[in-house]
Amino acid sequence: MNYNNIDCPVCGIKFNENDDVVVCPICGTPHHRNCWNETGRCINEEKHAEGFVWQMINTEPSFTKKADDNTKICPRCGTKNDSFEPVCTNCGERLKANRQTINDTFNPFGAPPQGDWQAEVNPNAFSPYQNMYAQDAKTVFGDDTTIDDIPVSEVAEYIQKDSTKYIGKMLTIQNNKTKISWNWSAALGSCFWFFYRKMTGAGTIFMCIFLLVSFGAGILVPAVCKLVNPEMYNEYAALATELLAVMTEYVESGAVSAPAEYYDIMFKMMMSPVVIATSIVNVAAVLIISVVSGFFGNYLYKKKVVKDITTLRQVAVNSVAYHMYLRQRGNVSVINLLLPIMLYMMYTMLTSYI
Repeated sequence: MNYNNIDCPVCGIKFNENDDVVVCPICGTPHHRNCWNETGRCINEEKHAEGFVWQMINTEPSFTKKADDNTKICPRCGTKNDSFEPVCTNCGERLKANRQTINDTFNPFGAPPQGDWQAEVNPNAFSPYQNMYAQDAKTVFGDDTTIDDIPVSEVAEYIQKDSTKYIGKMLTIQNNKTKISWNWSAALGSCFWFFYRKMTGAGTIFMCIFLLVSFGAGILVPAVCKLVNPEMYNEYAALATELLAVMTEYVESGAVSAPAEYYDIMFKMMMSPVVIATSIVNVAAVLIISVVSGFFGNYLYKKKVVKDITTLRQVAVNSVAYHMYLRQRGNVSVINLLLPIMLYMMYTMLTSYI
């Protein structure tokens, strides 16, 4: 929401676009951050018990009382919504939980929850106004900026790590109506970047493409070389046979170190045109997948973010659950990255013995 030219209720100075605005998670009253820190609470705290909500009416701030326990009044447009709605059905603004169900005391920004871990969770602890990623997005891109009708604050709350960077990329894609936007992380990380960003489907597709190309190159390239240049292939096959014999003798002898001829044969094989051609195909596959990931990674990530947030809006029973789901479904996952790395290492080890 744009608070420009609105008087701060604490100091009376009008907000401008460069001000750091803190919004009360209970009633929606805006404050300068310094004013909020000085008072240590909302200036309209005494009105919270009455269920009042701050909103703009005819460019003037006003308080509107909730109609009943089964409705939520949007702090942006004043629309009445059912109590189970996480966001306003008219403008998409995040809705606060019913005032009667909220403990008006809440922890300072960044502070851990207080009390027994078994105690009922304070809904205010999950307010987007206390989330640093949401605050950064609102400061950088503005309160009213949306990605496919989703406020950037909610997108940032979902993305979390490097949220402003990715929101900027997504806004470029949206404004330019394109699918192409360069992403160095996706290019360098290739399929592993997708797993890291919880895009398991896309990561699996890219990894399967690479493994199939790599495995196919190990079979097709020698077959093509055999047809095109039998003499070159026969030399490669003879080296492979000799290497296998040396390895078998080495294993059976129980020697501590490999014989010197093993390294000589291995070096000759690595310099073989068959092995070089196979390596070139593998490197080309990696480069192509990296380039495709770099150009389309941001677009695929934007699709996932919008799809997940849209789904969460439909399944969340209240605003607290909605914002908890955003954090759980989004962010990054190192654990999600471990399995593909292990599979790739196993594939490399297996193919080295074939």
